[in-house]
Amino acid sequence: MAKGLDTKTTILEIALEQVRKFGFESLSIGELAKLVGMSKSGLFSHFKSKELLQVTILDYAAENFILKVIKPGLKLERGLPRLEGIVQNWLKWSSSHKHGGCPMTAASVEFDDRPGIVRDATKKHLTALVNSITRSITLAVEEGHFKADTDCNKVAFELYSNILGLHLYQRLLSIDDSKKMFEQSVAELFNRQKA
Repeated sequence: MAKGLDTKTTILEIALEQVRKFGFESLSIGELAKLVGMSKSGLFSHFKSKELLQVTILDYAAENFILKVIKPGLKLERGLPRLEGIVQNWLKWSSSHKHGGCPMTAASVEFDDRPGIVRDATKKHLTALVNSITRSITLAVEEGHFKADTDCNKVAFELYSNILGLHLYQRLLSIDDSKKMFEQSVAELFNRQKA
């Protein structure tokens, strides 16, 4: 059993790296089998279809994100310190992947208008992420760090939009000051909400 789990983890690590570089649609079971050093049928036995492989990669990426970004943030003081910690963890997580981008961003672009299990999984994970951000903002209000009339959904929208903008500015446009602009924009966003 442990060997099977280790094999599956190895497959998912390699698959996630490929998805970061080339997207979900470019990933094939045959090509992944070559990269992993398995037969196509051996790899297929772990996932049963390309769509289930894609969903499993999304689940694995989400688990990794929660482990590296959300959980360490939950150890911080409720409210603004926790929210700021999650944002900083997110920046570290994002910049730790030198080759390729965010798998959730890739999936959201590739599958946004395509019904099916991959779109459903993408929506599930992104909804959980947005809810987590919104909850962190709500805690900042409850702790008195943000004004009582703060529109938590709007602040979550602005924060996530800034994160997507940073991803675009850093990865595709290679704009040197993108991290500085992001940090200033988020600081201004948070300052506007402060009680």
